[in-house]
Amino acid sequence: MNVKNNKSQENKKGLSIFEFILLCAAVLFLIAGVLIGCWYGLTYLPARQTSKIPARELEIRSGGQQCTMVIPSGTLQFRGPSRAAVGSKYKFDAEVTLESPLRFIDCKNGIPNWNINLEGQTTFVASDVKPFSSIRQPAFDRQHFAFNWSFVPEEEVLQYQSHLWMRIIITQQDQTVENWNLLVRDFPMENVLLFGQPIIIWLIAAAFSLLFGVLLLILFIQKRRRRMQK
Repeated sequence: MNVKNNKSQENKKGLSIFEFILLCAAVLFLIAGVLIGCWYGLTYLPARQTSKIPARELEIRSGGQQCTMVIPSGTLQFRGPSRAAVGSKYKFDAEVTLESPLRFIDCKNGIPNWNINLEGQTTFVASDVKPFSSIRQPAFDRQHFAFNWSFVPEEEVLQYQSHLWMRIIITQQDQTVENWNLLVRDFPMENVLLFGQPIIIWLIAAAFSLLFGVLLLILFIQKRRRRMQK
């Protein structure tokens, strides 16, 4: 009798073939869902690029006034995803840091009353960009500038080309005196595809995979409890 009881207890503790298959299937579905979700999440990891801004001098003439504007050297750093998926929202940031503020030298007829702005503008192929228009920030007596955009890819393309312009805009009484490109850079992003299919299809599959994995795991736990109670 003791031998039979011991064998029956061992049978209760061990996994049956059905329970083993159920557990393996649950784990596989859960792992598949997590891996696809993590793979998609990697698109939000920002890639950084840094460009040098060379020092230059810009001679400006307007309304009988003439000045030379000294543009110091600096850096442009911009961050954005290296991959993007249709329907997902991403951020694109650009920062300009100058070694010293802009200044005028060799001015004739006094220092002019000009408004100086640093303008940032971006374009993203097949995407909805906000803000759509360029962003301007006062540039005089400043050394650090930060620009922020968001964009949502709307169409399937092989590569989302993006362009970043940094310009110095000088105006007087709402009239443009000078529009000068400080720096122009490209920032291409690959379209996220998995086995040639859009990521949205795989995200739906990942959601169902996680759900199915959880259901199988619950079923396994219920089966296991029933067997242990017998």
